[in-house]
Amino acid sequence: MDSAYQYNYGGCLRLDCDGMTEEYLLVDDCLTIKEEGQVLWQSPGDWRIDNFVLGDVNNDGTVDLVITLWKTGSFGSVKPFWLTSEDASCKNHLFVYRLKDKEMRQVWCSSDLDSPIVSFKIQDIDKDELFELVVEEGQYRKIAGERYELDPFSQVRTTVWRWDEWGFRLVPKEEDPHY
Repeated sequence: MDSAYQYNYGGCLRLDCDGMTEEYLLVDDCLTIKEEGQVLWQSPGDWRIDNFVLGDVNNDGTVDLVITLWKTGSFGSVKPFWLTSEDASCKNHLFVYRLKDKEMRQVWCSSDLDSPIVSFKIQDIDKDELFELVVEEGQYRKIAGERYELDPFSQVRTTVWRWDEWGFRLVPKEEDPHY
């Protein structure tokens, strides 16, 4: 079963979730969501969003906004007690949001990822009527100080992730028909 709501970013997309049409615009690494011309949400200026998908990534029956972005810091304002200083690295992250009552709300946000995401989609790959996150991962290339970018010459590998109560878990190769 493929998601009726899934769209991979390709400029301007529209999705009718509540009878009103939302407009999703990714321009110059900034994502803006509008409804009837009014801005509902805009990504922070210090994020560089490179891709987004709309779909039920956590299998709760509600459409989510899943984005990959580059930002400085791994934990935001709440960090683990064992960290004594701020994380100054700029790396790739995966965030999940939901539009509710005309407001974007965080569902789940990753720390910086071990491997940056090249592309991704939400798909029921094993035909069990639950969606998986199918990810093409690359490698980082250090560009200056603690700033990283996707190495365009790195080997890409496909991984499959499944929502597991509070986050994603890697689907072992023996369970994944993609391998």
